[in-house]
Amino acid sequence: MSNGSPELMSRDQAEVFAQGLYYLAGVDGIDPREVQLILSFLVEVGYADLGEKLSADGFDLEAAVQRLNTTFIRRIFLRTAIALVHADGHVSEAERFALQIIAKRFGLDAALEELLASPAAIPE
Repeated sequence: MSNGSPELMSRDQAEVFAQGLYYLAGVDGIDPREVQLILSFLVEVGYADLGEKLSADGFDLEAAVQRLNTTFIRRIFLRTAIALVHADGHVSEAERFALQIIAKRFGLDAALEELLASPAAIPE
C-alpha cells in the first residue's frame, strides 16, 4: 500500500487527514505514540514531507468534509482516528467528543459507535 499514488489518496486528502489526526491527538495532550502513528501514515501514503506542516490549529472540519468526500475515505479516516486515540492506551472523554463531532459532520455518527466498540477490528 505504500505507493503514494493519486489513486490511493491525493496530497490534499493526505494533508487534511494528517491535520485531523493531529487535532485529535492534541485534544487531551499529544502523546509521542500518536505523532508516530501520524508520521507513519504519511510515509505509507507517500507524503512524508507533510509531517513538517502539522499544527495544532491546522484542522478545518469543513475542509475535511469537502476533501474527504466519499463514505469510503471518511470511514478510513474514522478507523485511523480510532487507532490514533487508542495509541496511548485509552480513549478520553475529550477524544470521544471530538470524534463524535467529526463523525456527525461526516454523516457517520452511527458507524462511530460500532467502530469504537470494536477497536480490534481496526487494521494496523
